[in-house]
Amino acid sequence: MSRLKVMGMIALAAMLLAVAAAQQTRRTETGTVTAAEFEWDFANNKFLATGDVVVNIAGRHQAQLRAPQVSLDMNDTMNRIVRAVASGPVRLELLTAPDANGLRRKIIATCGGRATYEAGSDTVTMSGGAQADVTTLPEGKVEAAHLKGDSITVNLRDSKMSVKQATISVTTEINEGQGE
Repeated sequence: MSRLKVMGMIALAAMLLAVAAAQQTRRTETGTVTAAEFEWDFANNKFLATGDVVVNIAGRHQAQLRAPQVSLDMNDTMNRIVRAVASGPVRLELLTAPDANGLRRKIIATCGGRATYEAGSDTVTMSGGAQADVTTLPEGKVEAAHLKGDSITVNLRDSKMSVKQATISVTTEINEGQGE
């Protein structure tokens, strides 16, 4: 086999490895919305879903939102949600991406008012009698918190939660006999 053919095969193999590596690091998110009725304002890139609306998101975070009505503002190319507003009562179940220690948080939150997702800040704010139960996963790491307040904001980018007019109770596991 000529040296030129061998060099060509090595170059092709290197390109295929580079493409495979790029495909493995590509991040995608998939959103599915079901509702009794949809209205699409295509001139303004807006959707309005009404009647038993369920929004499922699969990606870095796993989420399901349920509400009677959800409006979605899309970007100009219709490939990204800019803002979503759910009118209550609203229920959100969220499984966060793993943190630096590999732990995930399961958040089940409800409110009677509305929930707003802002893509620019990657936050979800729930208002109108907001409550959230937060547990740490994987199971076996027993830690739970119950939060109540006028509003609860979850910052998905920074893995933080804030509560206005807050009442918070926390439960942690105590290992008896280990001096803890």
